[in-house]
Amino acid sequence: MTVCDSAQEVLARAAPSAGLRVALISLHTSPLARAGVGDAGGMNVYLRAVAAAMVRAGHQVDIYTRATSALELAYASQVADGVSVHFLKAGPAGPASKASLPALAPEFAAALARRPRPDVVHSHYWLSGLAGREAAAVWAVPHVQSLHTVATMKNRTLAAGDVPESAERINGEYDLVREADRVVAVSAAERDAIVRDYDAAVERVEIVNPGVDIRVFRPGPGPAPESLPPALHRPAGYLMMAGRVQPIKGQDLAIRALAALPAAIRPGLVVTGAPGSGHLEYAAHLKTMAAALGVAGDVVFLGTQSAARLAELIQGARATLMPSRSETFGLVAIESAACGTPVIGTDTTGLRSSVVESVTGLLVRSRREQDWAAAIRRLLEEPGLAGRLSAGGIKLGRERTWDHAAAALADVYTAVVAGRAR
Repeated sequence: MTVCDSAQEVLARAAPSAGLRVALISLHTSPLARAGVGDAGGMNVYLRAVAAAMVRAGHQVDIYTRATSALELAYASQVADGVSVHFLKAGPAGPASKASLPALAPEFAAALARRPRPDVVHSHYWLSGLAGREAAAVWAVPHVQSLHTVATMKNRTLAAGDVPESAERINGEYDLVREADRVVAVSAAERDAIVRDYDAAVERVEIVNPGVDIRVFRPGPGPAPESLPPALHRPAGYLMMAGRVQPIKGQDLAIRALAALPAAIRPGLVVTGAPGSGHLEYAAHLKTMAAALGVAGDVVFLGTQSAARLAELIQGARATLMPSRSETFGLVAIESAACGTPVIGTDTTGLRSSVVESVTGLLVRSRREQDWAAAIRRLLEEPGLAGRLSAGGIKLGRERTWDHAAAALADVYTAVVAGRAR
């Protein structure tokens, strides 16, 4: 076979009609883990949803993650929505700290390289990239990298008590984005940080916005009243917060803003999600702070929820609060918008891509609880505002489905496969 013949074969296999074979790498967290528990968050939702959408479009998708239990090792793989999730041995068959995972990347890469050769490798998060890059080199296929959170971007917006991301991670991200065939960012803010901080060529960084499952996140009546705690049965209804409980998400600011509202018009506040790794003290502090501010009876902590229950809770809320210090994108904002529930978010980084100011929600520039209380009050009291934001959000959700995201990713993959073949 000539080099020319080989290139033509690869290009033919990469044609959308034939479908691509894609390896998605998620070393540190399984896409089957429930978002909001431990290190599982928006990236887990992203991987499951975009992989399923790619399968619907005719591609073959395999997700590779590290086995964290003897049971996962025994089963080796599971199939969900047509996507095969494979558990590879790297280190102990149990949980491992993020700090220990870089040392396990070579073993994971070796196990990965023994699997069937894909057309393209797409690594998600920098730890995955350490392994995905090596396996792609063995297979001689293109390597695409997504960071999901940029270490330098995160370090610029640390909350009090947060530990800065390590030099090891920053240096790893720098090498990965410069060596990858293409980098996929989820927002303009992430792309700009990668280009600025890691000296990446802007033409090699593609923006592919995450999507939303509008079969789940859609307008609806909300939860049955009897399924809600009594604290939420009030004329002003309730507000929502969803995501891991940790300082960067700003649950403390949401509680302070709630306390700054007059008691007569104060909504309840639902906080879903579990503490992120190392943030148990922060979760305890939130309850202590709510009591000190006199709103302990107004704040309900519900823990992690299924996607269906989360959608119900969002549907019934007056607004979803996202007082995050930093968001690479803000998946919850799109999910809320698709439900027709306005978002009040921080005017920062990726939330500018997921919240359209005065169309799907309101963006607040400061971290003063008085300003957040004013934004909440405006949404509750300004005639017609909530209805306009609700309609704008539903429209945006229909324009940003996971099928749209998968099609954009397939275009990126096809381009890098064709480029490598040439």
